[in-house]
Amino acid sequence: MRARELTIAQAVRLVRRGELDPDELAASCLDLIARYNARFRAFITVFDPPIRGGRRRGPLAGAVISLKDLFHVKGYPTTAGSVAFRDRVADENATVVEKLLRASATLIGKNNLHELTFGITGFNPHFGTAVNPWKEDRFPGGSTSGGAVAVATGMSMGAIGTDTGGSVRLPAALCGLVGYKPTYGLISRHGVMPLSWTLDTVGVITKTVEDAALLASAVMGPDGRDLSVSVRRPPRIHPVRPRSLRGTVLGVPRKHFCELLQEDVREAFERLLTRLESEGAEVADVEVPDVRLMSFARSVIAHVEFAAVYGRLLRERPQDVSEELRERGLQGLMTPGPMYVNALRLIPRLTSSFRSLFKRVDALVMPTSIVTAPRVDQTTVEVDGNVLDVRSALLRNVEPFNLVGAPAVSVPCGLSRDGLPIGVQVVGDLFDDGAVLSIARSIERLVGGIGLPELP
Repeated sequence: MRARELTIAQAVRLVRRGELDPDELAASCLDLIARYNARFRAFITVFDPPIRGGRRRGPLAGAVISLKDLFHVKGYPTTAGSVAFRDRVADENATVVEKLLRASATLIGKNNLHELTFGITGFNPHFGTAVNPWKEDRFPGGSTSGGAVAVATGMSMGAIGTDTGGSVRLPAALCGLVGYKPTYGLISRHGVMPLSWTLDTVGVITKTVEDAALLASAVMGPDGRDLSVSVRRPPRIHPVRPRSLRGTVLGVPRKHFCELLQEDVREAFERLLTRLESEGAEVADVEVPDVRLMSFARSVIAHVEFAAVYGRLLRERPQDVSEELRERGLQGLMTPGPMYVNALRLIPRLTSSFRSLFKRVDALVMPTSIVTAPRVDQTTVEVDGNVLDVRSALLRNVEPFNLVGAPAVSVPCGLSRDGLPIGVQVVGDLFDDGAVLSIARSIERLVGGIGLPELP
């Protein structure tokens, strides 16, 4: 049985009953990698043989997982999508890797990503830009681009990535998958190359909400090595069941998040709202306070901290960095110190204002992206008569929630007229991950799925 035909949860159940061998699933993924990776560029490094934990009865036995090439795996390079780090071999495993192995997951390889993880399209001039399997002339989204492509093609059954401004949710949406960014501080980042210490969040890309909850739950919790991780007990997120929508109050932030929408995206989202109401949900218009300030502060923090992480590389080996990233590094280096400090100081106030929304609603829903996957040759998109650069368009609906650390899930909600996936995003209060996933599961059940792209 091919791994592409199974969800993680299905594979785990079959392995547990002795009806399937984890090695068969890994072999299936390796076969697809051999056939398709040169075409879709989902992987930078392939583990052949795969790496598997010693036990065969753990909660992820049968799950074939890939890792964004930011996660240290002992004995393998961690490139961050750059030739500058191609030969730097890790001498330890990231905490997430250790937890996956303890859960009996099979690790299949390290995924391609936007160069130095600082981008939302997936562009990579060093290892080649990953290809969206729904239409090969389209961006897959980034920065966890290879992870989304790997899951959509069956080269892995789930992918671990990072989300600093939408980098898990956006590629999941553009590739027709589920992308889950947990509440900030639930998963250790020890052994993960950073982009922004203040914003980076480990997340997952899977075929289903159930898989997202299962995979994320296996790697949650403090480890004593990443002090940003909450010491409180992680919320119980698995098993996740559809929430009864009757009486559930869903806030729709039409200002900003629904003002500029591609026609197909708007129609799919409005159809979904109608169906949610028919199921008994109360749909209420709300406004996210200071949303533009949230996005601005996040951008300032991300640029300054990127420059702090990679400043030496930018100064000493600029030839190893694309013009796009050199410009962002320069922007970070030139940002005045008081602006950065004031952006950090805004976080508590903006977070408090954001959390006040959940006195009135159970969750927020909105399109994950205001457009479907842009062509790789596009630099701008036109939406409702407005011309936006591609990066701004893709970031618009995802980046604000990184500043406040909120849990968010992207779920497929339809296809455009030209056959491209459309995603809807569910956002909740801090540490209310269980409710967010449960509502996302209800939406998933209501939509009925969109399937996976056909492979040539």
